[in-house]
Amino acid sequence: MATEHVESGEPDRRIGRRVRALRLRRGLGLRACAELCGRTEEWLRQVERGEQRLDKLSTLVALANVLGVRDLSLIVEDRLQGMTCTVTEGGRIRHEAVPAIRQVLSTPIYPPQPVDDLPAESEKLRRRLAVAWSAWHGSARPYTALGAVAPGLLQDALNLHRAAAPSMRRTTWALLAETFQLAQRFLYCVGEAELAARAADRAMVAAEETDDPQLIAISAWTSTMAALGRGQTDEAFEVASTAATYLEPRSSSSQAVLSAWGSLHLFAAIACAKNHRGADAWRHWDLAHRAASALGPAHHNPLTMFGQANVAIYGVAIEVETGRSSAAIDRAKAITVSAIPSTNRRAQHLLDLARGHMRQRDFDAALACLRLSETQSTETVVFNPLARQTIGEMIEARRRPPALLLDLATRARVIA
Repeated sequence: MATEHVESGEPDRRIGRRVRALRLRRGLGLRACAELCGRTEEWLRQVERGEQRLDKLSTLVALANVLGVRDLSLIVEDRLQGMTCTVTEGGRIRHEAVPAIRQVLSTPIYPPQPVDDLPAESEKLRRRLAVAWSAWHGSARPYTALGAVAPGLLQDALNLHRAAAPSMRRTTWALLAETFQLAQRFLYCVGEAELAARAADRAMVAAEETDDPQLIAISAWTSTMAALGRGQTDEAFEVASTAATYLEPRSSSSQAVLSAWGSLHLFAAIACAKNHRGADAWRHWDLAHRAASALGPAHHNPLTMFGQANVAIYGVAIEVETGRSSAAIDRAKAITVSAIPSTNRRAQHLLDLARGHMRQRDFDAALACLRLSETQSTETVVFNPLARQTIGEMIEARRRPPALLLDLATRARVIA
């Protein structure tokens, strides 16, 4: 008997036809394909007839791997709402810009393209970087905004450096460091931990060639983020704290250096919090708080977003990471989300708050935070593993999950 579901219709039949065509192209029989997916032959038959919905991402990923499909839109294009992603061998979601960035990071520039006016081209590249950072912080789809420009920026920065005369190399090293920092941020946020680490390492090498303490410190901040993305919290703390110690004697020299110093202490704080070292986390947070207070309420670093608002939301994150959900919720009440000058950081903050509400078993408040996070940046919800985990846990915890939660799960691709 066909499995009944409420919204069966033409979209499911189209998906079924695609699945059947892909299976036949692969040369797989119904039984073999179903067995490889860990499902029954009857289940797959119903999928191909459009009588059984592919309603779980894990099932869709398993089927895509069996069918040799990396782009999920080949199966469920009607439900991707214009966002492209692919499936890796490990079953993760992959952003469409990642292969292009991987190629640029892996392919040498040889021979370099000639550059007629290298100072002018360098200045153009610096302006493009500023526009990219602005788009990253201001767009409701920051991953798309950055993914569209990052490969070209990397390619052009590398070519400028290869074409530069020795007298211009300090300028091009600085541009390379800043471009690799931007690439690392994108790769970290879309879950490409190893590529993010590669970009961070190259940013540090380039920064060290400039002998610029601030640029070196920001590259260390980038390396700390990459280590956190790999779950290497001890390494993250070591990099951040060492760089902060190196920068401390210079922290009074300019606002930019003080901002970088504060950013490093925030990352040291979150690394401690993830290791359940609450006292150390708050010690580093206090140092960051003092720096932000000295810089004033108008200061927001364009790369790290360091400022009073960012320090406040890290306070919420520390409470969540150290198991103090009630305190996290109380802290969040004093934060005006709209005052955070970055859509991605606003979305991340709301995800932390949703996790706090989940631990309090307040599902309605958690769902409200998740939905508000989605309005700030849909892509942050899609690619953040903790957001996806929280949505999945909420579905499992509710006997009858509300329609708003299921709709969110579909848009975030927790279910297909």
